Amino acid sequence: MSDKLTKYPRRFYSESFDPSIKEQVVAEFERLLDMEINSADDLIELLKQYSELSFITADEMAHRYIAMSCHADQPEKEEAFNTFYSEIVSNTRKPSFELMKKFYDSPYRHELDKDKYDLLNKIIAVDIELFREENTPLSQQEREIANKYGALSGSLTAEYDGKEQTMRQLSIYLKKTDRKVREEVWQLVQGKYLEKSAEFDELFDAMKALRIQMAKNCGFDNYRDYTHRAKGRFSYTPEDLYQFHESVEKHVVPFCKELNEERKAKLGLDVLRPWDTSVDLDGKILKPFEDTEELTEKSIRILSKIKPEFGKQLELMRNTGFLDLDNRKGKAPGGYNYPLSEWGASFIFMNSVGVQDDVSTLLHEAGHALHASKMNNTPISFYRDTPSEVAELASMSMELISMDFWNEFYSDEEDLKKAKREQLEGTLTFLPWCMVVDAFQHWIYLNPDHTPEERAKFFLELSERFDSGTDWSGLTENRKNLWKRQLHIFETPFYYIEYGISQLGALSIYRNYRQDPKKAVDQYENFLSLLYTKPVNELYEAAGIRFDFSADYIKSLVDFVREELEALK
Repeated sequence: MSDKLTKYPRRFYSESFDPSIKEQVVAEFERLLDMEINSADDLIELLKQYSELSFITADEMAHRYIAMSCHADQPEKEEAFNTFYSEIVSNTRKPSFELMKKFYDSPYRHELDKDKYDLLNKIIAVDIELFREENTPLSQQEREIANKYGALSGSLTAEYDGKEQTMRQLSIYLKKTDRKVREEVWQLVQGKYLEKSAEFDELFDAMKALRIQMAKNCGFDNYRDYTHRAKGRFSYTPEDLYQFHESVEKHVVPFCKELNEERKAKLGLDVLRPWDTSVDLDGKILKPFEDTEELTEKSIRILSKIKPEFGKQLELMRNTGFLDLDNRKGKAPGGYNYPLSEWGASFIFMNSVGVQDDVSTLLHEAGHALHASKMNNTPISFYRDTPSEVAELASMSMELISMDFWNEFYSDEEDLKKAKREQLEGTLTFLPWCMVVDAFQHWIYLNPDHTPEERAKFFLELSERFDSGTDWSGLTENRKNLWKRQLHIFETPFYYIEYGISQLGALSIYRNYRQDPKKAVDQYENFLSLLYTKPVNELYEAAGIRFDFSADYIKSLVDFVREELEALK
């Protein structure tokens, strides 16, 4: 067996087919549009050929996006991505729509197995319903502005401790026991964002206008409802998300306040300030690895202990050059797993600086990669394009399941317990911020005529509603502008609540794992293998868990975390 990944052989296209040549791509769409359909089997054959064409073009875009984010300081990389997006991606939307309409209008569609293809019909119906040719250039403009946000955020650096450092690198100082250092760095980072505040507002307002226009072009009163429909959220409504907000406010926020009261007492402080929320209470910063080579090797071992095939997948990705894990100047912020359909694999991008968060991030992205490795289960593109509530369940569950083997990184028992406590606490302390980000976007697009000042004011109100006991006295301007650091609000609107939904699911999978590890891993892998062949709620059921936003359900998960934390004392 090869120690590297190889591309799957193409069934319908030769290796010489070049997706960057517009004429070749257009010709293939025309051929597919002219295909004669005389049976239900012909209809599925059409989808398979269209899917392979989609895989080829999507992978070309992936490689260009990866190059752009790995080298955000090289304008030619951004230009190459934008060129491909404008010349190829944008120009395939109309023929893609026509192909889907050909499928949808075919009388043979009604002869397809309903149990097998009902979800596919719903997915394609959304594409048909929401396609508007006039939105193609608007979407392109939106993407170009989003790229500018990434470049602006990634360019922020500051001089500290005798050297120029990125915002991510400076975050390490927030764990220092010297409170003066923490405050200096916190103020320094916030100051850098405030310096660019007007630019961030300008970029966001430009994107907001484009989004609102796209929604109007599709006959929607607001962008929120348009996006909910566009994301194919068949298993829940916007109103269900309001229930989620309220459940978190009722049961998770009090839990977070308790943690912060403990933190305040252990630090010997009268008040807890924003720069006090990350400092290690025992004064010891966890140092799980020295470099990304060690991070990768130990993560492979952990995944192998859960299931040998899991570790092998990450090993193959490493050997193939599908990992870029180091933080460096000129690299875009954040982290992601980008599926590569022709490879049955993916590329992991992150900004490692040697802290525990990097361990959980890589294992998180490895969960995505394991999901992507199941892509050869189906030749139909729509079933590979898992919605975020499903994709993030795969990744967040792996963060928690892997904890039982974190002794690979920590030989000291107390360090191991500390890392586990931080991970478990983080599953819940994240949720209030997640609700703020989601509720903020609901308000933004339901009140589209607001000013930047009104937007900042509402964000402040939300921050206070979900406050977990931190004193922000004298820092109002900083707090109002915190949302500008959340790239999802800019680049992928409404793609954040999925993290919260998935966090509930991941905690449930981990609760099952603590009771019966083998059964939970088997259910987890079964869930991965299904990709998007079932509705979201049924996929959660396949993973052995509930799809539920109720206060009682969330309370039961909070109680589970309390028990786990108690066992780690």
